Amino acid sequence: MATWRQRRKAHRRLRDDVGLWYHPQYKAEALAETARVPGIEVARGEKILGFLGAEGLLRPNHVRPAPLIALADLARAHADTYLDKTARPEYLGRIFGLEAHDIDVDPLLIAQRRQVGGTVEAARWVLGDHRRVGFNIGGGFHHAEPEAGAGFCVYNDIAVAIAALRADGFDAPIAIVDLDYHQGNGNIVTFEDDATVFTYSIHGSVWSHVEAAADKQFLLPSDTDDEAYLTELRDTLPASLDAIDPGLIFYIAGNDVLKGDRLGEFMLSREGVLERDCFVIEEARKHACPAVVTLGGGYSDDAWRSSTDFIRWLLTDEAQVSGEPRKSVYEQYAQIAQELDPQELQRPSGEWLLTEADLMGDLAGPRYKSTRMLDYYSRHGLEFALEKYGVADEVRSLGFTDLELAVNPSDPERQHLTVRAKKDGEEHLLVDQVIRRVTRPAPEGLEPPDDIRLLYIEWMLLQNPTEAFSLRHPQWPGQDHPGLGIGEKAMHMLFQAAQRLALDGLAHHPSRYHIAFIGGGQSFFLDPKIQGRFEAIREALAPLDLSVAAWKMERAEVCWSDGEAIEWIPEDIVIPASERLFAYIGSVHYQQPRAEALERARERGIVLEPTRKT
Repeated sequence: MATWRQRRKAHRRLRDDVGLWYHPQYKAEALAETARVPGIEVARGEKILGFLGAEGLLRPNHVRPAPLIALADLARAHADTYLDKTARPEYLGRIFGLEAHDIDVDPLLIAQRRQVGGTVEAARWVLGDHRRVGFNIGGGFHHAEPEAGAGFCVYNDIAVAIAALRADGFDAPIAIVDLDYHQGNGNIVTFEDDATVFTYSIHGSVWSHVEAAADKQFLLPSDTDDEAYLTELRDTLPASLDAIDPGLIFYIAGNDVLKGDRLGEFMLSREGVLERDCFVIEEARKHACPAVVTLGGGYSDDAWRSSTDFIRWLLTDEAQVSGEPRKSVYEQYAQIAQELDPQELQRPSGEWLLTEADLMGDLAGPRYKSTRMLDYYSRHGLEFALEKYGVADEVRSLGFTDLELAVNPSDPERQHLTVRAKKDGEEHLLVDQVIRRVTRPAPEGLEPPDDIRLLYIEWMLLQNPTEAFSLRHPQWPGQDHPGLGIGEKAMHMLFQAAQRLALDGLAHHPSRYHIAFIGGGQSFFLDPKIQGRFEAIREALAPLDLSVAAWKMERAEVCWSDGEAIEWIPEDIVIPASERLFAYIGSVHYQQPRAEALERARERGIVLEPTRKT
C-alpha cells in the first residue's frame, strides 16, 4: 500500500495534471485465442488499474471512460472504402491472426473504436494545460495506414486524434515519439507529406521504407540492452524535439522492448523501460509541451507491470519498479465469486441455527414469507460469503468479537440485514442494510428494450461507534460515527451479487453529493442529463478534498455564477453489470444528452462561496 503522502499527491495529480482513460470494452476476449501471439494478455488495462487501486493511488472515479469514436471521425484519417472492409470477418482475421469463422466483428471493432476515442479525448484534454499528461490505457495502433490495417491495428488512433485537433483549429507542430519495438508504418505513411507532424522512432523491426517529410528513424539490432537503447535515446531525441519545438507530443510507450517479449527481440529490463518513459516525459516538460501516452505493443508477462510503473511515477514522482502486486479488491472478489458454490450460498445454516424470527420475520405479516435474502441467499450463505470475502476478518481486526448476523428476508420490498458485534463487553450495531430488487422502464436506445432489473440499495449504514472523528477519519455529512473502512468491499460484494442474480446492475439513490462517489468511475446516473450536471459540479469541486467538497455542498456554498445555490438532486445511480446496460451508457442515446447537459452547466458557471442571492 502506498503511503498517505503518496496517495494524497496521486489524487491531486489525477485532478489536474494526469488523466487516465479506459473502458471495459477495451478488453477483446477473442484476442486471447489469436494464433499470432499465444497467450496474449487481453486484461492488461484491468491489471494496471487493479494494481494502482490496490495501492490506494487510484479511485474508480479518477478513471475517465473512453467514448466510442464516431465513424465520421474515423473517416478523417481513413478512406471510406477501407472502413467498409473493416466490417468483414475475413479482413479482420488477417489483422488479428484469427480465422474468419472465429471473428465476432462487433466486439473487436468496438474495442478499437473505444481506444481511439480514448486517445482523441486525452489529446483534447491535455491541450488545456502544458503540464498535462493524458494516458490512454490502450491505443497506440501505429500499424494502421489510411487504407490498410495490420498488426492488431484496425484504426490509427493517433492519426484520427491529429485530424480531430486540426479540425478544432490546433495548428502547432506535433511530434510522435514511437518507442514500440516495431516500426510504426501507419504513422509514417499517413504523414508522409505533412511536415507539421514529426515522427521519431527507435525500433528493431522495419515495416515500411517510406521516408516522411519530418521523420527520424533509428534501427537497433536484436539483443539491444538497456545501456545501448538509452544511449541512443538520449543522443537523438532531445535534438530532434529541439528542431521541431512541438506543441503536443504523442508517445507510444510500447513494452514489447522488454526481455522475453514474444514478438520483440530487445533485452530491456523493467528498470530500463521505466527510465526510458521518464526521459520522454521530462523532455516534453522541458519544452512546456503536453503529452498523450498510448500503450502500443507488449506481449510478455511484465508488459502491464511496466505500464503500471510508468503511471505510478507520473502520480508520485517516484521512479521505482514495483514488486509482485497483491490482487485488487475487484480481482479478489471476482475470483472469489467464481469459487463460491451456489449450493453453499443457499444451504440452510448448520452450526448457526436459524430462529423462528429468522425464518418467518414479523409474525403479524402474511402467512407465507421467503426464507432467503433476494430469494437466493440463506443466512448461512451470507455468513460464508462474509468470511470468504474477508469482510468478517476486517471487522475483527478493529477489535470486535462475537459477530452476529441477522437477516429478515420476509418483505420483498425491504430485505433487511444487520451485523452486530461486541467490543470491551458492549454490543454495537456495525452494519444496517436494506436491499431489494427493482425494475425500471427501459430508456430510449437500450437494446433489447426490456425493462432494467436492478439490485437496489435502499439503505446502507457502515459505522464504528467505538471510534471518534479525527483528521484521519473526518466527519462526513449525515454521519454519526466514523465508518468501518469496508465500504468498497461492501459495494463489490453487492455488485457480484447483482451479477450472480443475472441483473442489469447495482443501483442506489445518493441523498448527498459524496455518496454519488461510492461507485466511482464505474457508476452513472440513469438520467444522462443528471449525469452531465453532476460531472460539471465534480469538475468545479475537483481541487478540493472530497470531504471539504461534501460539506460545501451540504452548506449550500456551491453556487451557479449568478449566485443561486446549487441544489443536490438525488436520482438513481447505477453500476452496470450487464452488457446491454454497458452498451447503452456508451451509446449516443446516453452520451449526447450527457455531454449537452455538461456543456450547459459549464456555460452557466459554478463558483464556490460567492455572495448568494437572498
